Amino acid sequence: MVVTIAGLALLGTISSSLSTALAHEAERIPAIITLITTTSGVVMWGIGSAFWGLILGTMALLIQRYLSPKPTYY
Repeated sequence: MVVTIAGLALLGTISSSLSTALAHEAERIPAIITLITTTSGVVMWGIGSAFWGLILGTMALLIQRYLSPKPTYY
């Protein structure tokens, strides 16, 4: 019961953090990839999901920034 009450108390913080992370449309996909990977609980080579979430999110952000078409100004 204590865990349930603590979880309910954190809902406001979680929703605020998600809305902040997803506010910028250009960075939405890397943020979602980071969130999903981190919450998945995957462990590879003894390294937890928090590390893999940061790695995959950073890679997604770099790929998105360098492979997206650049605006051309005439």
